Amino acid sequence: MEFQLYATCPDEVTELLAKEIESIGGTNIRTAYRVVYFDASEEVYYKAHLHLRTASRIYRILKSIPAQSPTIVFDKAKKIRFFELFSEKHPVTVEVVASNREGKIPCHLIGSKLREAINDSFQHNLKVTPNASSRDAVVGIAGFFHDNRLTVSIDTSLNSLHKRGFRIDGHPAPLKESLAAALLAVCEYKGTTDFFDPMCGSGTIVIEAAHIAMNRAPLMLRKKGEFGFEYLNDFNPELWHTIQERAREAEISPRVGLFASDIEPEFVNLAKRTAMNCQIEKYIQFNTKDFFKIEKPSDCGTMIVNVPYGVRMADQNVSADFLRAIGDHLKSNFKGWRCGILAPLSAPLKAIGLKPNKQAKFLNGTVPVKLLVFDIY
Repeated sequence: MEFQLYATCPDEVTELLAKEIESIGGTNIRTAYRVVYFDASEEVYYKAHLHLRTASRIYRILKSIPAQSPTIVFDKAKKIRFFELFSEKHPVTVEVVASNREGKIPCHLIGSKLREAINDSFQHNLKVTPNASSRDAVVGIAGFFHDNRLTVSIDTSLNSLHKRGFRIDGHPAPLKESLAAALLAVCEYKGTTDFFDPMCGSGTIVIEAAHIAMNRAPLMLRKKGEFGFEYLNDFNPELWHTIQERAREAEISPRVGLFASDIEPEFVNLAKRTAMNCQIEKYIQFNTKDFFKIEKPSDCGTMIVNVPYGVRMADQNVSADFLRAIGDHLKSNFKGWRCGILAPLSAPLKAIGLKPNKQAKFLNGTVPVKLLVFDIY
């Protein structure tokens, strides 16, 4: 069984995601704006949901149809065998988005025609009326409208893939786990050297680093029923269980030091509780410390500093003096380390006083940010 899939992600991450997909066996990989298309065997299809760190969602393409008018959309979409895909009992959402060159047909009208086509598929073939509710939906039908064509897909993720299954609420501005994974990828962190997060907040970055160091699949802690593919008629629970078991058996105890600190005791406690929630607290050394009073925990390693900004700083700007002090502290105390600094794009980043050997732009929520990577000699 072969599937045509696409994984969504921030546009800055497509190349990183494409490499991930290649590493798990995806083929015919193509990047586009905020999306990576690929083909997958049934095994790779399930592995993608378990192993992709930087993806936001995964969709399975059902069909590409002409969409010059609402009537054509309905006539072509009703031929898709929705009745074979999922039970009429499941609540379904239908969402349509369009490229910038959207035609004259509004997205909501295309969506309503897709909904009619789903109803027709069940009524014509099974003589039943499908669940008309979208509340607590477990099946998501997606349409992408571009150049008078509509790509109809099914969301096999259900929940965004940054939701790993272990986060504890309590931080005012938590970083998404998928963004943490992208930061680590840009820093080329492979889990083979020590890692330090000195402004750890809720611990998202250091926990993602720990999972890399222990070779844990990022979505391993999701519970049964939290993926969309589990509600499809062709779900293969035996194969899914086998892939999960292989991933569990591949986990190792980290062979590196993992360190995290923050000046705020409540954030350190939150990070500790989150680490406990995914059963890795014994691998991470947590401390409550001022960044400017810390020293490197070992001769070499990787550090990512997520500079406080936005909500955490009551929307105050990151000052040049603060960034200059960070740069001076790194130069004086972290020789032999690769150090990434994540800060708002609007901040006076040249004040750090170091020349980055790598940089990448991202969106953290709604805030444009930049990661600058320095090797300290």
